[in-house]
Amino acid sequence: MVWDVSFTCDVCGKTKGEANHWWMLSHADCTCDEDDQVPQRFSVMPWSAEQSRNPEMRHLCGKGCAMQALERFMTQKTAIPELEIEDNAIARSF
Repeated sequence: MVWDVSFTCDVCGKTKGEANHWWMLSHADCTCDEDDQVPQRFSVMPWSAEQSRNPEMRHLCGKGCAMQALERFMTQKTAIPELEIEDNAIARSF
């Protein structure tokens, strides 16, 4: 039995074809030097048929969606529990 696997871009939802120039994205935990840094690493790799089936990989249909994914990663809000508690207390006081 042959399994037909299809991939969709995790940014725009486009389905992968044969001649597309796709990339793969991986987020991994890493150590940070600063307390307010996001403890993740953003890695973009060329498409690999073998690695594309890894459930931790994200699929990107081209450089435009790769740039959107990078922008989202760079502008995400850091999650520091002490600051979230402080922010919530301030918001309730208004």
